[in-house]
Order: sequence, then structure tokens, then C-alpha cells
Amino acid sequence: MSIKGRTKGIMLAATGASLWGINGAFADVVFSQFNAPVEWVVGTRLLMAGFLILLYAKFILKKDVFSILRSKKDILTLCLFGLIGMIGCQYLFFLSIGTNGAGLATILQFTSPIFIYFYLVLRKEKNVYIQEVLYIVLTFVGVFLIVTRANFGQLDVSTSGLLIGIGSAIGVAFYTLQPRRILKEYGAPIVVGWGMLIGGGAFQFVHPIWRPGFDVDFKVILYMAFIIVVGTAVAFSCYLGSVNYIEASLSNIIAALEPLLANILTPLLLGQSWTIIQVIGIAIVLISVILFANYGEKVRKKTSLEVS
Repeated sequence: MSIKGRTKGIMLAATGASLWGINGAFADVVFSQFNAPVEWVVGTRLLMAGFLILLYAKFILKKDVFSILRSKKDILTLCLFGLIGMIGCQYLFFLSIGTNGAGLATILQFTSPIFIYFYLVLRKEKNVYIQEVLYIVLTFVGVFLIVTRANFGQLDVSTSGLLIGIGSAIGVAFYTLQPRRILKEYGAPIVVGWGMLIGGGAFQFVHPIWRPGFDVDFKVILYMAFIIVVGTAVAFSCYLGSVNYIEASLSNIIAALEPLLANILTPLLLGQSWTIIQVIGIAIVLISVILFANYGEKVRKKTSLEVS
């Protein structure tokens, strides 16, 4: 890989992760300032972004976006991904933003690699290493500092809010693990595009687009346009494109821009603030998850070399 190609990959990954971080902060504004129902925002976002991603796959990537619909087995897997993985990941994340704020919501969801690790260990697809266990412990120490502010007898967030945030991380784990087979066969744009479309379509029975349930003015339209087009479709396309140029370990480091930006922008947009203890906790989580992901990547590469 040339230096030019690597630089392009870094820029694409950084753009995608940054847009996701801004996306979370903007969603927080929509919830807190305009009282938008989470179900309406999630349903609208998934439906519209899924349609845009499929258009991108069809006309830019020149993919046959309907190929996945020709197999009953793949349709079932796709529906499970859209109805459980996509909704579990996206709905719980946005519900967490509405409950905890974008800063804490992104930090809690950023711990998803740990739940993926637990699943793979239980399935005996992965060995246990002491260094990885240490990073997991440090991650939970960081989360503990964020939600308690070192006041060990009191949570700074509600128990339900904390569980929703952890649930969003588990949702990401399911979202990552469940569609592995169809991702290999059809590619991420087709699988994610249809998953979003299915998940967004299901939400129309819960809170349809044409009945928002709150006053939709020009500002709301602008925020939603960013969330759907830039913060979802463009961000996904950029981050997906980056994997063609850089390795997974580097993309994991760059992905930390999402919670970092969300934690910087949310206080600026909403007048919130973090204590020094919480800032330390955020730093511990970010560093621990990055080191954890990179260590796992090194072990995987070392194992594959020994096997070959």
C-alpha cells in the first residue's frame, strides 16, 4: 500500500468516525431541545439512510442490490439482522442518547468489542489472554468513574439509563457477529442498507414518519437531514471505504474520534459539563478499548502466520 493510499484510508476513516460523533451530538439536540420521540427519529433515520446506502451500492459501487433477496435462507438472516441487530443497535443507542446524553451514550456503546470478546470466548472461537482481561477491567473502571464521578455510593445516571447504554453495546455485538456469513457473500453496503430499510420499515408500525408527534420546523429538518444523509449514509460510506486502504487495528484507533467528538460537542451545544474525574474515566475507556482491539488484532495476525 502506497503512502498516498494509506493517507486516503486514514482520512476516510477519520471523516466517517467524526461524522458519527457529530451525528450523536446533533441527535442529542433533537431530543433535548425539540422533544422529538426517539422512535420517530430512529425509524426515519433507518428508513431514509438505508434507501440512500442501497442507491450508493447500486449506482456508485455497481452492485446487484437485489441478489440477497433470491435466497430464502439469506432473507431470513437479513430480517433477523434488520429487526434484532439493526434495531437493537440503533434504537438502544438513540434511546441512550435521549436518556444519558450523547457523550455517555457513545462511551458505553464504544465498549462493544468487550461483549464480542465474551461471546467468542464462550463459543471457544477465541483464547483468553491476561492482557486482554486487564484492558477489560480498566474499561469498566473508566465507565465506573464516568457514571459515579468517584462518588461510590451514588450513580450520576439512572440504573435504567446505564442498562440501556450497555444494551446498545450488546446490540452492536449482535449487529457485528450475526450477519458475518452474508457480509462475506454480499458485502457491507447491501447487508447494512437492507438491514436499515427493514428496521426502519418496522418502526413505521410504531411511529410513522408522517406522524412525528412534535412540531417539525426548519431547524428540525436541517438536523434530521444531517443525521440521515451526512451522519449516517456519508459517514458509513467513508468508513467502509477506509478498510480498502488501512488495517483494522488503525481503524479501531481512528474510531475513537466518535466518542471523543461527541463528548466535546455535546457540552458545547447543550451547555453541559464533565468533572475532571469523568474526563479521566473517558480517557481510560478510550485508551483501554483501543489497546484491547489492537492486542486482539496482533494475536489474530500472529496466529494466522503460525497456521500458514
